[in-house]
Amino acid sequence: MTPDPLTSLPARLYLLAYNLEKDQLYPNRRLGRALRAAALVELETDGWLVDDEGRVRVAAAPPGGRVAGAGPTPRGGSGRADPLVAAVYRQVEGAPVARSWADWIGHEHRAAVVETRDDLEAAGWIRVARGRALGVFPTSAVVLLPRAEVRAVNRAAGPVLRGEVAPADADPDLARLVALAAAGDVITLVSAGQRRAFAGQLGALTALAGHAARALAGDDPTGPTSGTAARSGGPGAGRPAPKV
Repeated sequence: MTPDPLTSLPARLYLLAYNLEKDQLYPNRRLGRALRAAALVELETDGWLVDDEGRVRVAAAPPGGRVAGAGPTPRGGSGRADPLVAAVYRQVEGAPVARSWADWIGHEHRAAVVETRDDLEAAGWIRVARGRALGVFPTSAVVLLPRAEVRAVNRAAGPVLRGEVAPADADPDLARLVALAAAGDVITLVSAGQRRAFAGQLGALTALAGHAARALAGDDPTGPTSGTAARSGGPGAGRPAPKV
């Protein structure tokens, strides 16, 4: 089976969280937040959402002359519509009051992992082995099927991360994925050591990626230190992540 083409940022980021050497999805309690941030970045980049003094709002007019009320379509006009991107858009559209980027990142973040996983399984990118521990507790194990594209993105990310390619000259989606991976603790793409070593480059990439990427990078509300600095061993490192 040939998997459906990947076009969305959340789907690509989920696959990049897979550890190719250990053949497993790397455990990451921030993955759901990273996926929702990726959906918000995509929606802002493509013109569906806008920033209004730190609050997220639906754009006054759909991008590219699309029909109002129809919601986001697959990027590039073909391929699968990402269910998480569509869900985030509907949530913002239906909210009675405008909320911050950080609020939307944390909203239902655990469900984002399951929704993205199930869609990638249906698209033929992964296989999910489901079972029950002790006959009671549901378990699942993800197995990546086609690996070439994930390996290629990992290799292409290196020069962007190390600054061998200027942020403005990098493939825009690749630059966004690197920034989101660093802010979301996707260490299979950007390790903790790389976050420290290339903090300046990552700061530039995050600034270009948009409001949601910046909110994800600094979403620790328990103190003045940004989330990225804390995870990189700076002041406040080791502080427990806030519960949402």
